[in-house]
This record gives sequence, structure tokens and C-alpha cells, in this order.
Amino acid sequence: MRSPGTDGTVSVHLARFVVDALHRSGVGLGRVARLPDLGPEVLGNDLARVSTASALAVWEQLTLAEPGTAIGALITAEAPIGTFGLWDYLVTTGPTLRETLKQAVEYSAVIGDAAQEKLLVEEDGRSFTIRHATGSWGPDVVEAIDFFALGVFLTRARAATGRPVVPLRVSVTHAASGRFRRLAEFFGTTRIDFGAAYNSITFHDNDVRAPLPKAQPGLDRILARQAALTIASAQPALLWQDRFRMVLDSAFREDAVSLEQVAQRLAMSPRTLQRRLGEHGTTWREEVEAVRQAHTMELLRATDLPLRSIAARVGYSDMRALRRAVHRWEGRAPRDIRNEAVLAATPMGADAGNRPAPGAPTAFPVTSGGTGPSPRACRP
Repeated sequence: MRSPGTDGTVSVHLARFVVDALHRSGVGLGRVARLPDLGPEVLGNDLARVSTASALAVWEQLTLAEPGTAIGALITAEAPIGTFGLWDYLVTTGPTLRETLKQAVEYSAVIGDAAQEKLLVEEDGRSFTIRHATGSWGPDVVEAIDFFALGVFLTRARAATGRPVVPLRVSVTHAASGRFRRLAEFFGTTRIDFGAAYNSITFHDNDVRAPLPKAQPGLDRILARQAALTIASAQPALLWQDRFRMVLDSAFREDAVSLEQVAQRLAMSPRTLQRRLGEHGTTWREEVEAVRQAHTMELLRATDLPLRSIAARVGYSDMRALRRAVHRWEGRAPRDIRNEAVLAATPMGADAGNRPAPGAPTAFPVTSGGTGPSPRACRP
């Protein structure tokens, strides 16, 4: 089940948890600190929905922590029941684990972005399998989220049954690496198949059909009705255009900027995306140019990358095209942007007495040959 308010968003409970996990990881917040729907006023509102793009930015930072992508599974051990709000009780309250897990899958939009997170239940009379797939994000982010989804279902199964349930097997589409030991300890089994056709966690049929010790007759139906109402009334913290721009920014950072890919991340067709942009008085070309400008200026001011590298990163054919674009935006050359950034970073007073007056020519240091560099040699 899903609604327009849940597409492109995740529950604030989930967003709050991954932000807290990022704080605990010791990894810097990076651009996460600047995202508008991850501020305290949004994270403190239990009814809010945070943009998927913002949540992905948190996941991107999380994968920089020591466990790498395995952190997706490992952090679920730090999420007691109630962490994910209503969804947690859907998955732990009912007559059997089989029924509660199926109900949790049906109402997955309560916690996640149902337009991107795909869940499927399979049964054969001997085992019960939940399959998972996420959107087309950066590879490390996808891997971490896949581990997270499988870890959440395992920890909730153990909480619901009150027993250390061990899955029959776990499968992931990703390649094996040095994280195997930690994942085997977490899942309680060495039967982890890497490079599989799909991501899944499989439980023994006896585990999912045993009565749950804390089941309360009828409570699961009440919670299901509440879940349906929660999904239907979901309200994103950001307006649609803001969410679009955050998705576009994420795609740009992943070098995945195309109308088709961004439309897919927004769970709509390219034609619908263009129509929605038109309704907001803008176009795909204008939006791409705006995000390209923002990234170019950020790279000029915050890095010492050569212009050739910056041009390649932001999608210009060569340095000449980059210079023309910067002059069109700022009315000055890239070197002036960089000089300004260097001066701004200089401690106040360290060279204040030596700075030229506004409008005065810049003095170049004298070389061993007795002459300063020519303007051509100084051009970036």
C-alpha cells in the first residue's frame, strides 16, 4: 500500500534513526548538516515524512564508517522495538510471525519509500522468505540499505518470538568481501550467499508459524487500520520541487544525471516529470544548469582540483566551456572565484596590513629570473 505522500519520502522514525547512527559512527555529517528536512524541527515531529534523497545522503555518509556497507545490518541491533514507530508493532504484534511479517510487508510505506523499496514474500511449506530490492542509488548505498532491510526483519523476528531465531539462509546480490565474519556473527549463520540473484532472508516454517508469546487478539487488525490511515494522510516535510531538486543533486553527485534516471527515482515517467516541472515554471534543462552551477562553484571554492577535472565532473567538454559558463554566471573568471575563496579563508589580521586596497592591481611574487608570471601563465 502507498500514497502520493509516501512516494519519495521515508518515515521520520527511520530518518531519525539513521541520523543518530551517523552521529554514533564518528563519521562527519558532511552535507547532511545542511539538508533542510533533517533539522531538529522536522526530526522532532513524529508525523513528518523526510525526503528519500535526504535519507540517502545519510546512508552515503554512514558507509564511510569502519564496517563499510555492513553497517546497514549492524546498526539494526541498536534499534529496540518502538524505534520505527507504528511499523515496529505491526511486525511484532499478531498471532504468528508469519502473519505479522506479511502485514509489515504490506504496509512497508509506513516506514520506507514504497515507490523504491520492493518487498516480496515467498512460501513453500518448509520455509518463509522475504525478498528485498531498493532503488538505483550509488552501489555502496544500495548495499548498505539491502543489509539494513534484512537486518531489520531478523531483529524484529527475534523480538516478536522472544527467541534468538536463526535464518536458514541469507542471500545478497553483492560480492563477498572482508565483512563476512561480522555479518555471520550478526545473522547467526555462515549460510550467506553473495552474488545471488536477489536479496533475501529465509526462516524455517516452524519459526514463523509458532504462536507469538505476546499476541493480543484483534490488536493486529487495529494496527493495520491505523497503518492505512497513516499512509493515506502522509505529508512530506518538503514541497515537491524541493524534493525533486534534492534527488537531482544526489544524482549529480553519483554521475547519474539523466531525465530517465531522475524520473525513476521520483517514481514517475520522464514525461510526467517534465510536465510537473512546467507546472512549477521551470524546465529540466534549467534545473540541470542550476545544479551544475552550484556544484561548479562548490568545487572552485572548496577544492584545488584542476579546471580540467572540474569540467569533467560537472559535465563540460573542456576547460574553455567551463570558463565560459563561469563567466556567464558570475561575470568573472574561475581564477577570481578561487582567489576570493583563498582570501576569505585567510585568518583576519594575519595579512590584513599587506592586502591591496580594493581595485588595486594584484602583486605577483618575483621569480628568480626577476620578473613575475605573465597573465597568460597565471590563467587557470
